[in-house]
Amino acid sequence: MLTAQKSFVCEEKTLGPMLIAAARMQALYPDCGQGFAKIGKQFWNQICGPALLLCYDQEYKEIADFEACMPIKKGKPIAGIDVRELPGGRCVSLLHKGPYPELSRSYAQIMTYCQEKKYEIAVPCREIYLKGPGMFFKGSPKNYLTELQMMVEE
Repeated sequence: MLTAQKSFVCEEKTLGPMLIAAARMQALYPDCGQGFAKIGKQFWNQICGPALLLCYDQEYKEIADFEACMPIKKGKPIAGIDVRELPGGRCVSLLHKGPYPELSRSYAQIMTYCQEKKYEIAVPCREIYLKGPGMFFKGSPKNYLTELQMMVEE
């Protein structure tokens, strides 16, 4: 496993589409857990991958516009939760290791990469939570692992 943040580099990849259950919110970023809990309560037996956040703001805002999402095998929309296919496509990806408040450092790195390649970034960007706080044990934030994905067009 890589041990230093500087060891993580941007990579380009193609993502396939996925079915998601999504709760759109205008809230503080830490409040996204409420959206994940709402989805988990309704779709607990259909979840088939890590939680992700779709971020609609093009810059950091205190009250953010985002969707808390979970990939699911199947399901139908219910009050406050949309079910739809999240399209795939080309993206620039970067793994971030560390606490969520330090994500801005990784966002700066991925943005610089996209600017150097002259890529146009499509909204929303994605945060995939590969390793984070558990349901019962918080774990160490320095070991959290988040994949940032910027959908791009040339």
